Amino acid sequence: MQIETMIEKIKHHRWLLIGLLIPIMVIGLLVVIFAKQDTASSSVGLVSSTQLNAGGKSEKGVKKMSGNDKKTTAKETERKDRITVDLKGAVKKPAVYTLKQDSRVNDLLLLAGGVTDQADTKSINLAQKLTDEMVVYVASIGEDKSAEIVGTKAHDDVDSAAAQAIDKININTADLAQLQKLSGVGLKKAQDIIDYREQNGKFNQLEDLGNVSGFGEKSLEKLKESVAVD
Repeated sequence: MQIETMIEKIKHHRWLLIGLLIPIMVIGLLVVIFAKQDTASSSVGLVSSTQLNAGGKSEKGVKKMSGNDKKTTAKETERKDRITVDLKGAVKKPAVYTLKQDSRVNDLLLLAGGVTDQADTKSINLAQKLTDEMVVYVASIGEDKSAEIVGTKAHDDVDSAAAQAIDKININTADLAQLQKLSGVGLKKAQDIIDYREQNGKFNQLEDLGNVSGFGEKSLEKLKESVAVD
């Protein structure tokens, strides 16, 4: 009986119940939709954050690579600004030295601890600029080459380097061996020079060498850059 009464009441108020259920269903549907939108927004935010972090790392990586490139370029520039010079002879520490590109002979000798007591310093040009692969030789007092700076490289012709390095030979004081270092002067001509010097006194000028047998104008022309008469 009670059940039938309840059914009758429901039938009687069915439109009221339907009217209440519809708003509830609509509200529930809206809640579900908004919940899905919030979830989607959170996902997008998470992806954006992840991408941003990844982008930040990439940017840092790029900056780091750029820093390495700068260091490499700086090292290459530094190497280009350096020269290597071979120092020999009457110096305290003969060796191969690396210096700045615009260094001079004085800078090189300072690195080597200076010259020895036996060094002939009169002919050393301390202000001369050095070049890469240069050979600097400081002779001892009494050597044939008083002091020389050979601006040659390792692959240069040996004879050419020697020609650049030899100082002028004084024909008034040179001995037999020294005179034979002159171009075109052999044992006989060297002895003739000494004999003339002993018989007639010292040479006052290069042209006086023409009085010695075997020395004509062409010979004197060849010797003018390598002979001294001081």
